[in-house]
Amino acid sequence: MNVTYRREMKHNYLIIEQDESQTEGYEIHMLKENQINGLLKFHLKQIDNHKYFYYEITSKQPLTRILELHSLNRQELKNLIIGITQILNRLPAYLIKEDQIFLKPEYIYIEPEQFLVSLCLIPGRDREFSEEMSELLRYLLGKINHQDKECVVMAYALYQESLKDNYGMDALAELVCSHNDKLEAQQEREEKDSRDIMTDGEYQSGFTDGQKEEVQFIQEISSPVQTKDSGFVIWKPLMISPVVMAGASVVVWSISGYKGILKYWYIVVATGILSALYGLIKLGSKNNCKNLGEVSAKKDHVYDSEQEDWQTAFYESEEESQVQLKAGGGEEPMQTVLLTNSQRDTQVRIFKSSSPGIEDITITYTPYLIGKQEGLVDYVLDGEAISRIHVKIEKEGNDYSISDLNSTNGTYVNGRLLETNETVLLNIGDEIFIANFAFIFT
Repeated sequence: MNVTYRREMKHNYLIIEQDESQTEGYEIHMLKENQINGLLKFHLKQIDNHKYFYYEITSKQPLTRILELHSLNRQELKNLIIGITQILNRLPAYLIKEDQIFLKPEYIYIEPEQFLVSLCLIPGRDREFSEEMSELLRYLLGKINHQDKECVVMAYALYQESLKDNYGMDALAELVCSHNDKLEAQQEREEKDSRDIMTDGEYQSGFTDGQKEEVQFIQEISSPVQTKDSGFVIWKPLMISPVVMAGASVVVWSISGYKGILKYWYIVVATGILSALYGLIKLGSKNNCKNLGEVSAKKDHVYDSEQEDWQTAFYESEEESQVQLKAGGGEEPMQTVLLTNSQRDTQVRIFKSSSPGIEDITITYTPYLIGKQEGLVDYVLDGEAISRIHVKIEKEGNDYSISDLNSTNGTYVNGRLLETNETVLLNIGDEIFIANFAFIFT
């Protein structure tokens, strides 16, 4: 099976050449007569006794390219699984087998803005779908956002489910939905609990998570102190007061005699009251510090528990490891590795603008993406003719190259229109048109 890409007018095509024996069958006629939502549109061309499937991929990006730009989050993972399930559920009505779906990540196409899924179906292809789906989920485990705990747990659960015998996409979809429902229910409970806690007449539901935590923390440390022997401890400073008063009376009597005590009685009483107040204040300060320490220890314990829950998502039992090793055909168990593809360039290159009102583009690292989809590219080039992800600049050694990424209006280098996904080397002084914006590579 040969795979190429081609641009015709403003359309980009993924072209697959199949063996002659695999292109005969009713599937071709069925797909030509019916458009199944979620499958890439295609038409068949026959050139010199060779049959080619032309799949429309304009404005779409392969999953591998999307995951080069950012890590997969929980909502995107859910959209991917639900999207694949919905497409597969439409196939039986057209007597099409799911095993003809090409489920390699580089041939799963995504509409970047809403993360809509389009699959490539090749008539006559025969590869067990469940096996390819398990391989896809294994691939996704290394592409998810590892800072998103819920996404990690969901991806791991999906992969474990795919290792079971005779599993189906409906089981994966149900797992995703149930996981999502549990998370939403938990969030609702947390919101309800937060509304029950009031501070200065305002509901905590209007606060951020950090503010809620601070409010709860303040309430805990400012709550009345309770101790096991609180009765004795509270009366302790009050019992000391008479002793202090007696001592003060002795001092006054020794100085002024009995008449002095009658004359300066208020000094004796004031001394007793002050001693009692001092004792109570000291006791309250001591117990508040103790309470603060208990609350801090409680928070540390909760944090440690969350850390333990988090770690359980990555550690497998010995039995699970053996199952995965067996299912992977003897491959080594997968390990989570933090990778980075971008590398800083010590020698900076510039796309010097030749278009009025457009600034120069400085290539400070590679790979470097240019397009109009903010959040997915390194430089936002705003224009109606610019695609969401238009071109990619890469560096190998001292050589720079530019690739067209399924752009609608194309990329030109020295007047030549690049084919879809075509990569060419750049030389100093080359003239580059990204759609209708002109630059000089310097």
